Amino acid sequence: MWKWFNQLAKPERTYLLCNQLFPWFVGILLVALPLGVVWGLVFSPTDYQQFDVYRIIYIHVPTATLSLSAYMAMAVAGFVGLVWQWRTALITVVAIAPVGAVITFVSLFTGAVWGKPTWGTYWIWDARLTSQLIQLFLYIGVMALYVSFEDKLQGGKAAAVLAIIGAINVPIIKYSVEWWNTLHQPASISKIDKPDMPPEMLIPLLLSMLGMLGFIATCVVLRLKNELIKADAHRPWVAELVGNKNHKLNVIPNKMLAISLVGLFGSVGAYFMLQQGVKFESVGNFLDMGGRGFFVWLSFGIGVLAMATLLLHSILMNRWVRQTVKSQHKRAQRILDARKKRQQQKEVMNESST
Repeated sequence: MWKWFNQLAKPERTYLLCNQLFPWFVGILLVALPLGVVWGLVFSPTDYQQFDVYRIIYIHVPTATLSLSAYMAMAVAGFVGLVWQWRTALITVVAIAPVGAVITFVSLFTGAVWGKPTWGTYWIWDARLTSQLIQLFLYIGVMALYVSFEDKLQGGKAAAVLAIIGAINVPIIKYSVEWWNTLHQPASISKIDKPDMPPEMLIPLLLSMLGMLGFIATCVVLRLKNELIKADAHRPWVAELVGNKNHKLNVIPNKMLAISLVGLFGSVGAYFMLQQGVKFESVGNFLDMGGRGFFVWLSFGIGVLAMATLLLHSILMNRWVRQTVKSQHKRAQRILDARKKRQQQKEVMNESST
């Protein structure tokens, strides 16, 4: 196990692992996230206290919870990179930071919109909201610190140090509602054996969280692959990767298996979802959300827009990085061929003169 783990210090091994995990993450994203959100918006019952505005929970809680998980993953990667001198771990820090920043932004935005009809204000400087805002600044700080260094290895180390220091903010966010008197409600899922939410509300929330995990993992994998290629742009394995479409590192394994299993999971989930029945009498009632439609749709609209932009940027960056590196290698090869040709011409001229 430890021997396998140590192999991840090699960029090409990490890249291969990304390819192996990628179809599973994409499958979870495409099945669990839409299923959980649709179930929560359409088929879950109305809350007896907050009525239909509570449906913001299906985007707010997954982003809020997993933004903490993403930060801890970034801090752990930074620790591994500094202690064991793994360049791939430092690159992972850089890959996680922008994804975590977007997820934290969505969490803050949806929480603020939810706060208006619930608390009567979009924002208040209580412990939970302030510490969550600090987390957003930490994500941005990690990115800014990395790009400020010309030597990206040193930049990665500096970013890792900041990520580790900032990890102290994670338990503050987690337990702020218990340590201080805040407007923010306690955790929605506080007990596994006897959760506070009824199953018809809890199941779509768990599905949304699983789907959000798939989204985060998909974006991180895409960005990690980009950073690995950029960091090793002049290495032979990258030259083979961008120059040969049939190279083993360009092959995504287990695609059909992932599609089949995740599709089966989605079908079962959809069956149970449909058993709940639609909770709205008409499309108009659905859009109105009991008079709170503006807040619900604003939360989901901005949240989906931010997440879609991040995913699209990650995909386009992957193509741009590969094309750029491929062009660099072609240019280097042309220069090398020209030098060889000139050298051969000189040798021919020397032979003819003698």
